[in-house]
Amino acid sequence: MNKFDPDSSALMMAIIDAERKHPKQEELPTVRFPAWKQPQIKFNGQAGVAVGWTRSYGLVQFVDSGGEQRLEWVAAGLIKRVWKLE
Repeated sequence: MNKFDPDSSALMMAIIDAERKHPKQEELPTVRFPAWKQPQIKFNGQAGVAVGWTRSYGLVQFVDSGGEQRLEWVAAGLIKRVWKLE
């Protein structure tokens, strides 16, 4: 995380909290993408970025309909990578 980004510690704590809620604890630990290499994705029509993954789930950061940033585990089969040019 970046020492110049005041939200980076809050994001790190949110990731750690999300790991405690993983649907399959036996698949942990989560493999995390570096902050500068997080791929843009879509799942169920919702856009976001992939923060990390396990064998069958992806940890996705997105903005919900209320404008709040959320982290949620999504089944790997529902996640599709989106290229910036699309």
